[in-house]
Amino acid sequence: MIGDLLLTWISENGSGTIANFRARAAWLARTENVDLHESATGRWLRDVASLGHCEVDWKTGKWSVAPPVITRLPFADGLAILVGARRPRLVRALEEGGIYTEHATRPGSERDIPAPHTIFIPYERASDLEEAAAILGATYTGCAAAGIAALLRTPPPLSPSAPPAYDSPFEQLVSFGPHTWVQASSRDPRLPDGLFREQINGRWRHTLRRDGNWYATDFSHGLFAELARRGETVVRWRSDSDRRTSTGTVIVDWGAPLPPLHSRALVLCSGFVPRFGVNAETLLYDNVPREIATQVADSLGQTMESASEQEGTAFT
Repeated sequence: MIGDLLLTWISENGSGTIANFRARAAWLARTENVDLHESATGRWLRDVASLGHCEVDWKTGKWSVAPPVITRLPFADGLAILVGARRPRLVRALEEGGIYTEHATRPGSERDIPAPHTIFIPYERASDLEEAAAILGATYTGCAAAGIAALLRTPPPLSPSAPPAYDSPFEQLVSFGPHTWVQASSRDPRLPDGLFREQINGRWRHTLRRDGNWYATDFSHGLFAELARRGETVVRWRSDSDRRTSTGTVIVDWGAPLPPLHSRALVLCSGFVPRFGVNAETLLYDNVPREIATQVADSLGQTMESASEQEGTAFT
């Protein structure tokens, strides 16, 4: 499968540029007669970063593979997953070390690159995972999802930024769902607070305006800062049907991409990237304890609400 081959490739190379990765992925897709969507490579990198396999720095255009880690899933009846670099020698160590594993994947769009298979490691005691990590040369981290969520804080302090250039295409986000951007003028002294973007060398640069001052941001952090300013909620949680459990589904409105660490905290609750909701209007993160969901929402300035049963359905 292309997704597994690409994970092996980035694991063996260790680090590289996003441009080189895109070229490699496109070449591999052609050899498999797969017609990729133009944004498929970027989505794959984001998905794999959410799964904990790599880190991506979009500003510098670089990626680096993460070290192999075994992490427990919360409230998952003795299941852990293996994330990070997946070099051939690690796969051999799994087989030769007699470590029982189960592999699973979730189907996606035909024009997207599928995420790598998730490797599940059943266990009875934490010491079983410590022993497995020693055999593989990996690290056992406990429950990474809970650890990441606990470290998330309220939106970080804003970094001052120069105002937008007068001659660049300049727009303001005026509504969400779907996004509506309208032309604005950075020279207008009556310009309101909000999230803005300008196009520089073919790429969008995002800034926040607060009380006449400008602050640098990326789109995901800027969007949630703006949603918090407006008091709008796009994150909800629906309890699983079995009321004896403490887990549920986090539902995020389509078009509100979570920052990388927030997404990783939710993805590492199940070991799978999110599903698409009905009519592709939402993203659904499975097996998320309410405590972790609340920590993620609070750190984004969101007031987490309860979702309806219908919002918990999906087609992938």
